[in-house]
Amino acid sequence: MRFAIRLLVTLTTVALVACGAEPVPVEQRFPTAAEAPGTQPDPVEKGQIVEDLDEFIPAFSEALIDPDREEITTVFQGLERAGLDVRFFGDTHDPHGPHLFSWFIEHDSEDGARSALDWLEADSKKPCPHSCATRVSTFDVDGIPDARGVHRIATAEDIEAAGTGSEDPSDSYWVGFTVGSIVYTVDLHGPPGSVSEEQAQKIVSAFYERLTSG
Repeated sequence: MRFAIRLLVTLTTVALVACGAEPVPVEQRFPTAAEAPGTQPDPVEKGQIVEDLDEFIPAFSEALIDPDREEITTVFQGLERAGLDVRFFGDTHDPHGPHLFSWFIEHDSEDGARSALDWLEADSKKPCPHSCATRVSTFDVDGIPDARGVHRIATAEDIEAAGTGSEDPSDSYWVGFTVGSIVYTVDLHGPPGSVSEEQAQKIVSAFYERLTSG
């Protein structure tokens, strides 16, 4: 009987690990230099961890296209904690150069995380709230179940044609996915021509593999 109990406990533990029931520690929920080669922690735009919705809303609103506080409050009502990390590419920090922005948002349920991902994808595909020259399209994300990919670009030519001279040219590859009850988003951002979909795919693929390999 004791052997049977020990065997049951062992098998249960293996099953939980195999299913990814235990999320990785908070400090490991962001892409690393190994997964995003050529990056370093941003010395200006600091990362942060928030533990409740009141802290989360103002921090996360800056990452949204249309930060409607009422909608955010509803969608993320089950939030348990969240975190932001910012990395830059190159040897010397350039605020206008390529950057990698990543968030994790931990919900109290897997259904809540999936609903949040749906909402985040919809937000990332919205036009700018004011007149802008940004073109938005989607792309498939390889090897990650139910992942979403959104490309946003505004070239100097687009801005000139739209007559919105106050805008800066930009290129962004946003990817969102869930692992259990946690939503992860990665945004590869920089001037047009400085970032690519292939680069974003490689970073996200390596990141997802580490998150799910435990």
